[in-house]
Amino acid sequence: MIIHNATFMVRREMEAEVILWLKGEIAKLEAGDKAGMGEGTNPRVSAMREAGGVSHEHADAASVAFQVEFPSVAAAKLWGERSFERLASAFDSKFGPEGMVFTSLFEVV
Repeated sequence: MIIHNATFMVRREMEAEVILWLKGEIAKLEAGDKAGMGEGTNPRVSAMREAGGVSHEHADAASVAFQVEFPSVAAAKLWGERSFERLASAFDSKFGPEGMVFTSLFEVV
């Protein structure tokens, strides 16, 4: 199994707004056409609560992850090109220079 991970970073004060926005965008993907979630399953949103021993309450930035499981790297990449790119673009438009997103693919081993 492959996990497509997207981490959204924003100012700590913006975390709740980003989570609310992201959950709305995921609902749109799930309600959309077949390309919306593609072969992806088990979408989830999680918020970092500690990194390097530093609590999120004392960090300058918040990290919110959006993860979706796929049967293969090819399926994850196709979904990334078809659906996730639109979501990332919408994030950039809404949260602009105060936010950034990066993606990675993980293999469950």
